[in-house]
Amino acid sequence: MNRRDFITNSATAAVSLAVARSNRAAESSRPSARSGAGIPRAVGAYYLRAQTYTCVPAQVRQDMEWMAACGTHFVCPAFLEQDFEAAYENHALIIEEAARAGMQVLAVPSRWGNLTAGAPRVPSQFTFVNPDTWTVTKPGTRGPSGGPLSSVHHPKTLQFFCDALVRLYTQHPAIAGFILDEPKCFFADHSPAAMAALGADAPLAKHLAAAADFLGRVCAFAHERWPNKLTLLFQQAHFAEQRPFAAGIRHLDYFGCDGRPWDLQDDAKMQGLGPQQESGKGKVLLSGVGAGFLAEAREVPGRKGLLLIENHNLTTPMIDVMERKLAAVLELQPDLAIYYYFPRNVQESDRAMKIIAKNVGRYAREK
Repeated sequence: MNRRDFITNSATAAVSLAVARSNRAAESSRPSARSGAGIPRAVGAYYLRAQTYTCVPAQVRQDMEWMAACGTHFVCPAFLEQDFEAAYENHALIIEEAARAGMQVLAVPSRWGNLTAGAPRVPSQFTFVNPDTWTVTKPGTRGPSGGPLSSVHHPKTLQFFCDALVRLYTQHPAIAGFILDEPKCFFADHSPAAMAALGADAPLAKHLAAAADFLGRVCAFAHERWPNKLTLLFQQAHFAEQRPFAAGIRHLDYFGCDGRPWDLQDDAKMQGLGPQQESGKGKVLLSGVGAGFLAEAREVPGRKGLLLIENHNLTTPMIDVMERKLAAVLELQPDLAIYYYFPRNVQESDRAMKIIAKNVGRYAREK
């Protein structure tokens, strides 16, 4: 069965569920979610670059019906900087169709200042035209990904993030919040702005703390300006050095990690797959890793825990492992479980999504 047939066969069941979910969504509010009430077990779907530049309304609606049918609450599309000029109407369509199916949208700010992940990996427009904001790395330190990064110490960088959020919520006021995906600023920065703020010989811990403070100020601005909208952040599960600093970021409604839906023993069998493959690096959600992130998130009063299930870049043997282990991931009881909707580089995408739908659907229905 191909992808379109798979989605179409799900549409009939989706319609009745979508109507009921739409009525419930109309009664919900962001303040209840912010205060810790609201949806007890939320499910999100990463919808990265799908239907953004080639936009077929009927296909967007079918996608939303599929997600709603398996209990999804939040659709999470990527927002690049250029999307504010180039993709406004298409994002508006996604938001409208998500609402029609009873779901809300969480934006994924992608490659803003090259400090966030998301999709795709492209250079930041802001960073390109503001070389005075660039970070400086020494040999042997973790360098930039997808081009130069803008320093968290430069005042232009914080202003850019705040201005971009204003544009986001002005263009799309129905968006429920934003997700900071794998922030890239946790490394030693030796730019003039960093040295002026921390000194020339500041230890790594000060750099990591400064990165966390920057992200906290972005979220503080969002909470002050839009108190009913959610702020979410996750980091890569295997970046232990960053973890205590990321967990301490202020003004977060959700905190967690992303990783592969299996354990370290499974992951060890997947080594040698190439530098761009996430597997084989210990980036997993089981073996106590995901549970630890959820526990840290909930140590902050009112904060919830999230797990992003990385079901992209899957070979057939990996799908076999995911099928056996995904239920165990969800048994960790994240407050928000996010999956990728028909992601990139999956050998048997229809089969993989059936596994996702079966498991997250059961999870969403649990009381």
